[in-house]
Amino acid sequence: MTGKLDLDPVLVARARELARRAGQPVVDLARSHTTVSVERAVLRLAGVTGADPDGIPWVNRLVDAVAADVGLGHGVAVPVFDALVREGSTDVTLLAQKAAAGSVRFTQRSGRAAT
Repeated sequence: MTGKLDLDPVLVARARELARRAGQPVVDLARSHTTVSVERAVLRLAGVTGADPDGIPWVNRLVDAVAADVGLGHGVAVPVFDALVREGSTDVTLLAQKAAAGSVRFTQRSGRAAT
């Protein structure tokens, strides 16, 4: 069944604006907050694989280490890649193993250093 609804375009525009305004707080929250699950997914995409001898995934260990050092408010990507540069490594799983052993620390870079 197809057909024109014959809606008043002014009312449609008003409804869209009200919907945008009502939804904006949710959009703002999503843009300014993260979750552990999102950060684990970021690390999986970066190449972290496997699990420790207890069966705990290395992504969990790495997120926990970053959270303990700098929190997750700005995500894990910058602290993790900064640590890789400082370690002179490209192996994110090895970095996770070092973090779990306590032999690497994370910092939250800002400004030009973060870029």
